[in-house]
Amino acid sequence: MAKDRSRSPGANGAGANGGVLSVQPLKGNFGALVTTELSPQRILQTPALQEQLYQAWQERGGLLVLRGLKELTAGEMVSISALFGEVEDELDESKQQFAVSGESRVMRIGNTYDPVTKRISSLNAFDPQLPPGGSSQYRPADRKPAWHTDSVYRKDAPIGSLLYCRQTPPEGGATCFADTVSALAALPVEKQEKLKTLECLCSQTHHDAKINKTSPDFPTLTPEQRKQSPAQRVPMVLEHPLNKRLSLYGMNGGTCRVLPREAKVTEEELDRYELEAVEHASVQEEWRSLLPFVTDARFTVKWDWQVGDLVLWDNRCTMHCATGFDRERYTREMWRTTLAKDRSDAAELLA
Repeated sequence: MAKDRSRSPGANGAGANGGVLSVQPLKGNFGALVTTELSPQRILQTPALQEQLYQAWQERGGLLVLRGLKELTAGEMVSISALFGEVEDELDESKQQFAVSGESRVMRIGNTYDPVTKRISSLNAFDPQLPPGGSSQYRPADRKPAWHTDSVYRKDAPIGSLLYCRQTPPEGGATCFADTVSALAALPVEKQEKLKTLECLCSQTHHDAKINKTSPDFPTLTPEQRKQSPAQRVPMVLEHPLNKRLSLYGMNGGTCRVLPREAKVTEEELDRYELEAVEHASVQEEWRSLLPFVTDARFTVKWDWQVGDLVLWDNRCTMHCATGFDRERYTREMWRTTLAKDRSDAAELLA
């Protein structure tokens, strides 16, 4: 396992040649806030600093927060994102309408209008606000908040994302993150061993059909698109390719069944999951039943945004959820990039 090269508060900030990056833990070993004063230019012009940021991200559980980047451009966001992995060239077809004008790799989220296309960023429109007390723990009664891991239904699922805050309401709109490595390790050994034998059947067709049931304007996949995006089977316990830590994995709106590795799924069953948006009872029995435990306060971080915040997470060891705000009174605008795969020298950086 790689050594932790970052320092806690009080350490010297990164100097002209990099120095030592100063970070503040967010929840034990999960998550870190960079306290060294940074700017986009400083990050992009200092190779030693870039390496330390990458190492801090991976060594602090796959969750890293940078503050004070208030003048970040879409192009600079793509360049900074590329320091952590290969940035996806283009948004999914269903999200292309939310691209920031002039930059197809950056998606706008919130309730603002694009200054050129005049389209409103309607994603996350129905996320409920957190209840009194601010708990983000999953509630089985209404299946909220919608904790998930991004795009596990894709053949090559993205490894992570960056989210940048341009406008934020004075209350509400937090993003919450869960440490799926520590949550798995805290389960009884017998439960862990059982979960290691299971796989999640994840389908974009199921995901989109499910959303369409409550949001009729949301597009479903055409028969041809369905063929091009077949359902994927992913392990419920994933080994991280870089640090070899085990984590819970595979929960998403597209997860339609949980089953033993050797179990088969018939075409008739798959049609029900995908065309009728039916979720098999095993998802509740094996995954949703775990969510209150996984999203307990001891495993989670609630991030209340400030303008200029940039948050980076690793999908292979975290889950996250959006939370709502009063959209009639306040404005929220976030920019997001997606990391398709690890940078080619990732293992060398963490050695």
